[in-house]
Amino acid sequence: MTFCSRCLLNHALRVANLVVNLCGMAMIIYSLWLLKIWSRGVADLDATASSFPTPWFIYTLLGVGIVVCFAAVVGHAVSNSVNPAALSLYIVFVCFILLFQIVVIVEVLFKIDWPTVISGHHDGDTKFVAFFTFHVNICRLVGVVISAAQVNVLVMAIVLRALRPQSSNHCEGPTVPALRYSFLVMNGSDSPPGLPAPATPPPGDHNCEPALKIFRASEVRWMSA
Repeated sequence: MTFCSRCLLNHALRVANLVVNLCGMAMIIYSLWLLKIWSRGVADLDATASSFPTPWFIYTLLGVGIVVCFAAVVGHAVSNSVNPAALSLYIVFVCFILLFQIVVIVEVLFKIDWPTVISGHHDGDTKFVAFFTFHVNICRLVGVVISAAQVNVLVMAIVLRALRPQSSNHCEGPTVPALRYSFLVMNGSDSPPGLPAPATPPPGDHNCEPALKIFRASEVRWMSA
């Protein structure tokens, strides 16, 4: 089986969506773990902990992970289709999601100085502040990397849409015909189509009959073995 450029790009889009989906699941697990650590650390504070800031950087990472998983699942389903309209709708959907995602990441993760906000509300425990300062930087890096991966998927989808649509089985090779006839069958009734029936000796020609009987007897013994 041979593959054309469209088939190779289609398979690459599926693999890219699978990798992005796994990254989105990892982001969800990572953000839930951070929320658990944050809740445990806030629970250990004094009575002034009620004014502690909401960890929007964690919720942002969680929301981005959910959106990334959803977009990757949709992209994997669309990549299995040869409908150009479905691919066009997917490109518009990813453009909208990616634009909204980039705006949220920039506004929440980069424009807010989270280390200063956390240390301003809880400057007594330097270990807690240092821990979340490190993970804020990790969240920023993850947001940039996952956005770049989605841009890569979007570019592959646009190139795939620009190519000429073809049928789903255009790369399949020629089918091999099934051999339903035995090459040892020599009678005229079971001859393969398109081949002439073997000549039978004319009546009265007794010279060929013994050889024909011996051949048919050896054929029966071979097929019964």
